[in-house]
Amino acid sequence: MKKVFFIAISIVLLCSCTSKHEKAIEFNKSGIRKMYSHSIEEAIKDFNKAIELDPLFDQPYYYRANLKFSTLDYQGAIADYNKAIEINPAFTDAYANRGNLYQSINEHEKACADWRKADELGKANMRDKLRFCR
Repeated sequence: MKKVFFIAISIVLLCSCTSKHEKAIEFNKSGIRKMYSHSIEEAIKDFNKAIELDPLFDQPYYYRANLKFSTLDYQGAIADYNKAIEINPAFTDAYANRGNLYQSINEHEKACADWRKADELGKANMRDKLRFCR
């Protein structure tokens, strides 16, 4: 009886976790669509909802960071890129874009470090950026 109860509870918990992650994926997709249709505030709301549903989902942090970068919220963007990288240390696009952000705010050494990391992890076309680094 205890075994059946444990299995039933495990299934319920697994379904609720999957359901939340699936909803987070849908909000992330919706945010991306809104981002490309230039509905920035609505896109950020969707990314926020995705993060609320699944705080360990790296993608909405990354896309929200890109929007913050484009609206000149550099500190917010850096925080989101950092979180995406913390969740997924092999997230090459997050390293590359954080490097681009650092370059735009004249933090050349940090930019180069991120571009090197993206290159090391296999991001294509980083050699163009790295030619400006020592």
